[in-house]
Amino acid sequence: MSGIDRGQRLQDEHEALLRLKAASSLFDFETTGDPPDRYTLIFRGKGMKRGTSSKAEVEIVELHRCDVRLPYSYPQRPPDIRWLTPIFHPNVSFSGYVDVKDIGLPWDKNLALDVVCERLWDMVRLSYMDLDKASNYAAKNWFEEHDELARPVDLRPLRDKEASGGTNVVRYQRRGAQRPTTPQASASGSVLYIGEDTPIPPPATSERPSAARTRRTSSGDDDILFIGDE
Repeated sequence: MSGIDRGQRLQDEHEALLRLKAASSLFDFETTGDPPDRYTLIFRGKGMKRGTSSKAEVEIVELHRCDVRLPYSYPQRPPDIRWLTPIFHPNVSFSGYVDVKDIGLPWDKNLALDVVCERLWDMVRLSYMDLDKASNYAAKNWFEEHDELARPVDLRPLRDKEASGGTNVVRYQRRGAQRPTTPQASASGSVLYIGEDTPIPPPATSERPSAARTRRTSSGDDDILFIGDE
């Protein structure tokens, strides 16, 4: 990747994280570089930690910091990720390192950094873990022995509020799911729940925007499709 291409990609990632920050009451970050190639991600919500002793208790903590470095070969090479605060998770090594392929993100150069941030938050709140790819066997054994633990420990998604400026949000309701009685809405945007009785809109007459990004993410049993101009 040329220096110009890399610089543009770094700038795009920074703008995406600014949008993510605006859409979240849980997320913040600090940067190094111009454009940034190193981030300290900050998550404010419930997660779990354990002391270094094998007899230490597992406890809830609500502040988490993670170091993310974008190497020179990024995005051909994935980001280097290391937790700075203690975290008790089977897919985080004792020293805090995370391999993206162990957290369900086989690396692709088109994978955006904001998607990585959402997965890291899902790890914090224990919405995502893969015991078959554990790098922390003490955590793996603990969670196998405590399968009664209600997860996630924090129910909020990372994008827990509308981004400033307002957008329309479409939430797909799975077949058979109970339809909400009062859809949420705000002055700056709207929320549309799509069910089986939702009428099919007429075909659009305007041309499709030339620059649009489609991104699919998943968390648990829910599939979310984001479509919008970038």
